[in-house]
Amino acid sequence: MKVNSRMFRGYDLRGIVGEDLNLEIVEHIGKAYGTYMKRQGINKAVVGFDCRATSQEYSEAMIRGFSWAGVDTIDIGMNLVGIFYWAQYYLDCQGGVFVTASHNSAEYNGFKFANGFSETLVSEGIQELKKMIESEDYEKAETPGKVEKKEVRATYFNDLEKRLSVTKKFKVVVDPGNSTAGVIVPEMLEKIGCEVVRSNCQINPTFPLGTPDPTESVVAERLRKKVLEEKADVGFSYDADGDRIGIVDNQGEIIWNDVLVAIFASDVLREHKGSKIMYNTLCSKIVEDTIIAKGGVPFMWRTGHSFLKKKNQEIKAAFIGELSGHFFFSADFYNHDDGIYSTFRLLRYLSETGQTLAEIVASLPKYISSPEIKLGCADDQKVKLIEKISEVLRHDFPEAEVIDDERAGDGVRLNMSDAMLVIRYSQNGPYITLKFEAQAEGKYNELKAYLNNLLHNYEEISWEEGVNIESLA
Repeated sequence: MKVNSRMFRGYDLRGIVGEDLNLEIVEHIGKAYGTYMKRQGINKAVVGFDCRATSQEYSEAMIRGFSWAGVDTIDIGMNLVGIFYWAQYYLDCQGGVFVTASHNSAEYNGFKFANGFSETLVSEGIQELKKMIESEDYEKAETPGKVEKKEVRATYFNDLEKRLSVTKKFKVVVDPGNSTAGVIVPEMLEKIGCEVVRSNCQINPTFPLGTPDPTESVVAERLRKKVLEEKADVGFSYDADGDRIGIVDNQGEIIWNDVLVAIFASDVLREHKGSKIMYNTLCSKIVEDTIIAKGGVPFMWRTGHSFLKKKNQEIKAAFIGELSGHFFFSADFYNHDDGIYSTFRLLRYLSETGQTLAEIVASLPKYISSPEIKLGCADDQKVKLIEKISEVLRHDFPEAEVIDDERAGDGVRLNMSDAMLVIRYSQNGPYITLKFEAQAEGKYNELKAYLNNLLHNYEEISWEEGVNIESLA
């Protein structure tokens, strides 16, 4: 089967609908992954999907492939990916597929392949699956797998409510950008007594407001305005499959997710004193400073939620957080990211501390930080580009601690006494990402001007395809 090899990313598969993906290709992927699971001794799988226009029909094609290979399937329908991961435990299914292209734009779709509880295929596993599809290395079962539909959302909510008691009644803005969370999260928040302001909660798979991505300034700014207008306690945004969140505080301040990592670390270390807290390379120095101040052990690892999950099998961190908004409460829940659990967890922390979100943020160390900035760069050029840029950074910042080993993974981070910058290539799209910060405004502006000038020297970069590029202006 001929397929576009660039669909197979570091920790999932994403392609353009009608160009890279169609029902025939998806059914072949199902046959291949069904065979893969059978060879791993997995005979039962759960399948769910997000709100994209093709997600339901792709899930049905995937199920046909699983059945052909002899894998029994439980179809949980449209849900958030955190509910999908939770359902693996509830339904006792080590295998499964969730149909989503996460924060990619509307013309994309794709798949996350579950391979064990809270685990997904990464790197070598993804490449092995690609080879199986290309060579049609799959086996038809003598007896087709059975298919069952099951509603799990109510049971999931009951489990969450038992785990997290929110005693204060908050006024909350929810803006998922017309994506899946809009028909799930508000109802769950109302059940725990919140007053919910629905903003762009109607599902529209064309994403008329742009891609639902909590890390984009335009999304955060839209949420900020609504929180101020409604005089809400907090605002939440979500990506299309609901594993990532973004927040705005009660004063309308945009709280980037590495600050939220520090807040969650503070919460977790109340109950798990002295524990390891893992965070990704893009995170602010606020995170390390806070973990140390709260008596925890900081552990930085490469960007990519699947890489972090995999590493946590070894280091056993109590909590993992990423700048992108993936949060894993591994000691208290499961070793996977779940946007609804993260939402409830923040509300519980605010309820128990009696503080506003703005007050909690004010108590943290202070850095002036950029958002995560994305610049377009072709997949076949981005790796070499980062190598070239890394050499220049080493030369221009001789006083900095250079982190470019396995902790950085796909880029380089420079730590200075009063500042930080990091640049890397993306595992799941044709772009590079960067972030920078400093304690003083003067140093922050110096870094901004330096990076803006440096990056304009490279023809490989497409500024027209950038996200948050105004932060370099």
